[in-house]
Amino acid sequence: MNKMSLLARFEEVAESLFTGLFKKNSKARLQPVELAKELVRVMLKNKQISISQVYVPNVYRVYLHSRDWGSFASFGDAFLVELSKYLYAEGTKNGFTFLSKPSIELHSDDTVKPREMFIEVDFDDSIEVTWGDEEEEEYNGQNDNFEEELTEFLNLDSSGRRINYILEVILGPDAGKTFPLEEDSYHIGRHSQCEIVVRDPEVSRRHLRVRREGKDWIIDDLGSTNGTFLNGQPITRERISLGDRIKMGQTVLILRHE
Repeated sequence: MNKMSLLARFEEVAESLFTGLFKKNSKARLQPVELAKELVRVMLKNKQISISQVYVPNVYRVYLHSRDWGSFASFGDAFLVELSKYLYAEGTKNGFTFLSKPSIELHSDDTVKPREMFIEVDFDDSIEVTWGDEEEEEYNGQNDNFEEELTEFLNLDSSGRRINYILEVILGPDAGKTFPLEEDSYHIGRHSQCEIVVRDPEVSRRHLRVRREGKDWIIDDLGSTNGTFLNGQPITRERISLGDRIKMGQTVLILRHE
């Protein structure tokens, strides 16, 4: 099945689900096919190469303006299942490996403009997604060597070296700076004794801590005056993933790997 036929199948199913809703005022609404195409683009952008496999994210959190979100959310899980099937078919057609069938979440966020979307991704081997049909059996037999390959993926890049994580400042007085995460714990703030020092006057002296917990990175707000935000949401403690945006004061950092 080629790319056009996959997309055509998705459009046909989506149209049957929405029964003409999106044909009315189509220019004013985000279309199902636009969402599907953007998920594929984000999947390709975030692929990771291990020694023997090319992995793509299996978790997709889609943030939409409340108007667009309401149109999609009203149709419940059926639409999310079709998106998951479409994304899985596109990925496997290209030889990519998922840690599970794709999990797709829709969230309302009015910081996102109408007809636009913001998508967060994650690699999470604890996720279980059920399609609830005969396609389950076909899927379940495909990753017999999964656990060995997952161990390689979590710790190695395409050349067999351990992945090196960095925090990059993308907004604020220190924009452009990068901080390699070579140790297991870092304090971030204005105090000179913090492992990562920022010059932002709206950042507390000891604002937050970033620490490694197994294969994950965790951020803890340390009782800061102005708070810590992860992808626009206030947090006290949260796991962070590649591409996540951490905001404190005027400063925004993003987790990347070299």
